[in-house]
Formats: sequence, structure tokens, C-alpha cells
Amino acid sequence: MRAAFALVTIAAVVVAFLLWARTRRRHIELPVPPDEDAHALMRSFAGLTWGRVIEGNRVTIVQNSAFFDALLDDVAAATHHVHLETFLWQNGFVSDRIVAALTARAREGIEVRVLVDHRGAITTSPLVWRTLRDAGVDFRVYHRARFRELGWYNNRDHRKIAIIDGRIGYTFGHGVADMWGPSADQPQGWRDTAARFEGPVVNELQTAFLDNWLKIRRRALTGRAYFPELPRAGSTPLHVAYLAPPETSSAVKRLYYLAIASAKRELILQNPYFVPDRHAVQLIRAACARGVVVRLMLPTSATSDFPIVQHTSHYAYGPLLQAGASIHEYTRSGMHQKVMIVDRAWCTIGSTNFDPRSFNINDEITVAIYDENVAQELVRAFEADLIDADPWTLARWNERSLAHKLRDRVSALAKRQL
Repeated sequence: MRAAFALVTIAAVVVAFLLWARTRRRHIELPVPPDEDAHALMRSFAGLTWGRVIEGNRVTIVQNSAFFDALLDDVAAATHHVHLETFLWQNGFVSDRIVAALTARAREGIEVRVLVDHRGAITTSPLVWRTLRDAGVDFRVYHRARFRELGWYNNRDHRKIAIIDGRIGYTFGHGVADMWGPSADQPQGWRDTAARFEGPVVNELQTAFLDNWLKIRRRALTGRAYFPELPRAGSTPLHVAYLAPPETSSAVKRLYYLAIASAKRELILQNPYFVPDRHAVQLIRAACARGVVVRLMLPTSATSDFPIVQHTSHYAYGPLLQAGASIHEYTRSGMHQKVMIVDRAWCTIGSTNFDPRSFNINDEITVAIYDENVAQELVRAFEADLIDADPWTLARWNERSLAHKLRDRVSALAKRQL
């Protein structure tokens, strides 16, 4: 009996070490010159996130369930290939709609590739996957729960990318699930934001898709059909953050922290999972101290699908409110967009949550958009959301019940995996 217990203990220690070893990253300082604006800094930001500034793009913001309309219109018009990478996939009418569109194109000879995360799609009926494969869709699952992948299982593919013909790209917060189907004005609907891209940046989004596709499929896609020469489609410079080399901070974490450090007048953050580490808290407090108006919007614990995350957020509210940050919780429905707006001059959109899991464990993608018109459009959306958001004040935070404070404190103990 003791021998069996010892073996189980050793196995648990080995598993814990493997999972820890895959997530260990070192924090680095990211100083920003105070006298340089976003356009002067964007090449530094791109370089520090293993990217490059790509000029000549067109960006279209797509809100809520209109994302699926736009995406499926582009899928219907595809002439060569459709690539889709996503985390969450659940049975329902949204899944049925996506499956119908993808299988129809595959039967017509369009190359369709789908990469979905194992944990995010663990409840999906095998019939869905069989339907896709029977139609000719090259369907793959990222990091299955298999012994040979055990050390990697905690690393999830949380990226959301769609590519059509190598000429149109999307990044988004949406999953393939019914909460994204209804209008976000309805309690059962979810607020979310996507961006549609045309221009040279689509080559970089294709590269990001292939980053994880090649880990699973192990067959490269080359040639002009996948990487066409793309003319300018607009005037917006962008860069894409998605790489996460071992033992250093990921590109998406660096981008978020650089954005906070560079803000001079205003910083707006909308994110469904906000679990700041001490460095993030220090950066936000420092922004407030230098006169930046900091405005955060997060879900409530009642509308979140992971209330433990919101209670962990509450634990961090105090120091931020004391510094002068404004915090609101969106009450109309679930809130899932991952948007940051800096000085109403540039912004970020993607799959990345503001938490240790997205920064240190998961694979993510975020696009930095240096365009005042796009930033202003997102500011208007934020201000419209404020109508249905409740403010938190320092007095309200101090007056939390003992039970609420206990939930917040206990939840914060697990924040490294949230």
C-alpha cells in the first residue's frame, strides 16, 4: 500500500514538474521613452514582439454576431482555400451554420483546413468532426489528452484566426458556440469584437495559422496560392504578435505591457478575463500617476462563464481604484472582446485575455493597429457599452462582504493557471 502511494506521489510530482516546465517564463522590464508617440514607437513594439510593421492595410471592425455573417460571406466567395483556427467549439446552431458552410465549399473543391483545441472542443459531438472530414475538410485537433503529449497538455491553442485565399484575414474573440449567435443586446448573447484585414498583413496572419498547423499536421503549405503577393489595400500600418519563445515573456504579454507603459493621455481596456500580476498592477498605477485616464471594462461574476476569474479580478481592484483607475462591469450580457485602445490613436484586437494563462501558457494572437479612425470607432463602442455597465468605486470595494472578500482571496490563489 505504501509503495503504491509512493508511486502515485512520484507520478504526481513528475506531472507537476512537466506542466510547470512548459509554462516557466521570466519577466523583463520594458521601459518606454516618454517623449515618443505611438508612430515613433511602433517599430520598437513590433521588434520586441518578434514582428515587423506592415504598411498598406485595410481594417474593418466587426461587432458581435455580425462576425459570422462577414466570415461566411468570405467563405462563400473563396476560390482556393479557407483556414480556420479556434479554441472553443460547441454543439448548436452556430456550429451547424459553420459546418454547413465549410462542408459545402469542401465538396466544391475548395481546400478547407480547421484546427481546433482539444480542451475547447472536448464536449463537441464526434458527429461534427465526422461530417467535416467526410466532406473533405482537413480537420485537426491541437494537443489531445494523450500520454505522449502530457507535458504539453496545459498549453492550449487559444488563437482565433481565419484566412480566405491568403488575401483576407480575421482575428476575433468569438468561439463556435451559441452564446455568440444571438444579438449581444439579449442577456444570452455575448459582446465580442473581430477585425477583418485586407492587404500585406494577411501573409503574416497566414504564417501565424501555419505556426500551430505545422505542429499537428507536419506538412508545409507553400507557393503563391497560400502566400500571394498582396498589393496595398489601405493605409493602416499593423503588426502581429503571436510568438512565445521559451523562458521569456510572450509577444502578446510584451505588447499589452508596452501599450500600458506608452499611454500618455488615455488607456481603455475591455477584456473578459482580467488577472493582472504585480507588474501589470504597477504599470497601470504608474500610468495613473503620470496623468493617464485609465478605463477598464470587465464582465460581472454573474455574466462570466468563469466567476472565479472575476473574483480574482476583484482582489486586484483595490490598488487600481486607489491609484485613480476607472473600473466598470458590463451587465447586459456576457462580455468577451479583447480590446485595448491607447490615446485614441492606436489599438489592439485579438484572442488574448489579460491573465497569466494567456500571457504564459496558451498560444495567442493579437494585432496592433496604428489607425486613429479604427481607434476612435472602438472608443465609441466602449462608450456605448458604458450605458450597460456598473461602476466600481473604492468605497464599494472596501464594503464587500466578508464572504465576497474570502471568495476573492481564495480565487486569487489559483491565478497562475487562470
